[in-house]
Amino acid sequence: MKVLFNLIILSFLFSCGGSSGSSTYNSYSQPKTKIEDIKIVKEHSNAWAVRGMVRNISSSSIKGAVKIKFLNSNGDILHSHQAYVNDGDPLNPNQAGAFEYFDDPEEFTNVVDFDVEFYER
Repeated sequence: MKVLFNLIILSFLFSCGGSSGSSTYNSYSQPKTKIEDIKIVKEHSNAWAVRGMVRNISSSSIKGAVKIKFLNSNGDILHSHQAYVNDGDPLNPNQAGAFEYFDDPEEFTNVVDFDVEFYER
């Protein structure tokens, strides 16, 4: 009975991705940021802006930029660009920083949505 119990436990560990003696393993990591308040600003006739905020929801300071993907109605990426968050300066825990990217209004043709991803630098 004890052997059967040990076999069941071992089978469970292997099916869940458990490792025996290996120093590398996959782990789930919590997101460090939250993207907030994305909008198009049409203040100038020759340059529109994509503006938003990135909030640091981690317990340590981070700094980086965002990758802004311009999407059409099919979800296809028409083009993408990068923009610094908080001018590249660090964000403290629970602090938000702004980003903005300016482009010719013609570049917004057929754009219906944006995918914004933060990455550390």
